[in-house]
Amino acid sequence: MNELLKLADKIEDGELREKTTNLLKEIKLSNKNLNYKQIKLEECPGGYKGFEHHMEKGGLIRHTRNVTELSIKIADFIDQKYCKINKDYVIAGALLHDLMRVFDFKKKGRNYELVGKLISHEELIGCELYARNFPEEVIHIVLNHLKLEGLILEAMIVHFADTIDAYTDAYLKELLKETLNAEI
Repeated sequence: MNELLKLADKIEDGELREKTTNLLKEIKLSNKNLNYKQIKLEECPGGYKGFEHHMEKGGLIRHTRNVTELSIKIADFIDQKYCKINKDYVIAGALLHDLMRVFDFKKKGRNYELVGKLISHEELIGCELYARNFPEEVIHIVLNHLKLEGLILEAMIVHFADTIDAYTDAYLKELLKETLNAEI
């Protein structure tokens, strides 16, 4: 968790940094009608059965750190080679994009399984950011991280960083499993 907070410290806009840090430190839903149970962020896997990436305990933190670091590098590249990028939006969006996955899982023995709920993790984070008065651009980034439909470059950056990290982790684990002929 500390590594995510250090990345949040890179947000220059004080209000956005504070909102992002507060949500990372205390993940909760503003809507009291949603009685979703959550697991601890430190225990939450990054993916789920069917798209298995960062499935280990703490995988969500690792995935979020990777996505944020890669997003910053891509933003820097685009900023230098093409046009100005709002890196604060990129960092906040990357840090928060999968945060509500803590409501997606329940512990079952030593593993985690998906729980059925009507509102997906990306919808939950979008609603929560709206309730907490986050900038429209950050809400747009998190709502579009799973698909390439973002209308701003910052959304595209987080989408591709998320995709690259998830697929790289899944690919390398599958390759290692095949190489060792063992379950990871």
